[in-house]
Amino acid sequence: MKPWMRQTVVIASWLVGLTGLGAGIALGLQPRGTGAVRAAKIRIHQPPEQVLLIARDLHPILAEAGAPWKGQNLKEINIPLLEEKLKSHPQVKNAEVFSSWDGTVYSVVKQKEAKARISNGIQSAYCDASGNLFPISKNDNPRLPLVTGTYTRARRLEALRLLDRAAQHSAFRGGWYALDFAPETGFTAFPEWHPHRVVWGDASAFADKAHRAKAIYAYALQNQFLDQLERLDVRFEDQVVFTRTSTPSQP
Repeated sequence: MKPWMRQTVVIASWLVGLTGLGAGIALGLQPRGTGAVRAAKIRIHQPPEQVLLIARDLHPILAEAGAPWKGQNLKEINIPLLEEKLKSHPQVKNAEVFSSWDGTVYSVVKQKEAKARISNGIQSAYCDASGNLFPISKNDNPRLPLVTGTYTRARRLEALRLLDRAAQHSAFRGGWYALDFAPETGFTAFPEWHPHRVVWGDASAFADKAHRAKAIYAYALQNQFLDQLERLDVRFEDQVVFTRTSTPSQP
């Protein structure tokens, strides 16, 4: 390429770049929210396999705020109020509303994550990691540990910690699928890997109780009555009381 042609190409490239930069600066200096709304979109961030919330559930809140706002000025939308309304939905953990330069209003919400299903025999609800309850979803029915009995928020937190530790311990392959609490006996656990129950008592001394349960499993396996195991009681220090069915369970 001849020198004069190279210089022409370089100058043209600079001109194009400066023109684009100028347009970007001009767009950046333009007051946000002065344009008209072209579209409204909802985005939901949720844990895997927990579709507790869908866009249709949020439509009444958006409609109350004037959605879809098509053709309206962006400045007419009360974004802080809309965010608070979205956060008030019982299955929403957090919400953010913003508009893009092309006039699209985005409502981005983060769904609460259910850690367990709580039931008192009359009503059921989900429980999040903080021990707070929120309503059962009509959209999905995720597989969660079932926690029954009489529970305060503090007791729910104890139950969640027990479920989490059981899921990670080698004595309980697959964790516990259910946990019950009664004032007389404390917690009773139902392991996933075998149809027996473990009377656990209070939430203390997890490692010691799990170790003793695992020792009984090994003893039952060695003496060929593991399939008959019906109940373990690990509440008493340095010992385990167990019962078994009179006949082996059928496969």
